[in-house]
This record gives sequence, C-alpha cells and structure tokens, in this order.
Amino acid sequence: MGMYSHYGERYIMRSFRVATTVLGAILAIPAFAGITATAAPAPPVVGGCYGGHLTTTNVPGSGSGGMDVNVTGGLISCSSPQLRRAHGGMLNVTYPFNVVTGSSSGTGAGGNPANGTVAWSNGTVSVITGNWVTSPVGQNAVSSFGIVRGPGAGHRFVIGTRQIANAGSVGGGSGGAGSVAVTSALFVW
Repeated sequence: MGMYSHYGERYIMRSFRVATTVLGAILAIPAFAGITATAAPAPPVVGGCYGGHLTTTNVPGSGSGGMDVNVTGGLISCSSPQLRRAHGGMLNVTYPFNVVTGSSSGTGAGGNPANGTVAWSNGTVSVITGNWVTSPVGQNAVSSFGIVRGPGAGHRFVIGTRQIANAGSVGGGSGGAGSVAVTSALFVW
C-alpha cells in the first residue's frame, strides 16, 4: 500500500468535485440574478502631466474689442511614451475674448475655440487645437484639444484645471491677470 489508500484517493477526488461544484454555483449567481457588467470602457490614458501653474492675461487679438485671452505656464511631473525624455512643458493657448458680455463666454460645457502649443522639455513641440473651458474661482474645468502635430499627433490632450485667483479675469471678466492650477494634462487615445 502506498502513501494513500484507495479510500483516501476517492475521498480527495469527491472533495475536489464538491468544491468545484460549489465554486461554480457561486460564480453563476450573478448570471441567474440578471446582473451584467455594461459599463463602457473609458478611453485609454497614455501618460501626461500631473501638475503645473498657468497665468491668463488679456492681450491684443482677434476677439471682440480686439482682445484675446492668452493662457501660459508650465506643466510638470510629465511621463508618457509620447514624451521621450521630457519631464515638463510650457503651454501657450490663445482664444478670443468677448468684450460685449464682459467674459470669454467659455464657462461650462463647450468652452472657447482655442489654439496653442506645448513646448516639451526635450525640445519637441505639440500643436493643439480645441476648446478652452474657464471656471469661477475655486472650481474645476476640463479643456479638450486635438493634437495636430508633434508628440501625440492624432490623439487628444485633456487638461484639467482649477482656478485659484482672479484679478478681474481668468479667461473672463473685465480684464487683468489670473492664476490657474493644473490638476492633470493627459494624452487620451
């Protein structure tokens, strides 16, 4: 007789069958209860920047009354396969200012048609076009751009911001400079 008797082998096999049946029953409960996973997958994020500070100023331009809003500043803590050896960048975005309403009329969904560049610390430049969304002090906004040239071309660049100061304008109001914190700037496929 070996280490296990014939009885011992039968006992082990029967225990294994019972455990397998119980596990199968537990895993089948959601299907019998009508529970299904239907959440749509989010678009994949392929890196980006996770901080920074921007300043907004009104400048001469094509907006009503001859003014535009210029958003400039640094993006930090950047990492992406799109940004070989770049750990930061300088954002420069411009959009038309609306003198008639006293704002950039870009608060909320949609935003202002905007164009700009991101000059990355590795010497490359991404050219972006899309919509800049402004927000009141203390609130968040999300602006979305298509990348037309440079790192990430053909994909999206989504910038999350939080307005922290308003000296008459941060992309809106009566003019002046404002301060905006960057919460994230992500490459989205």
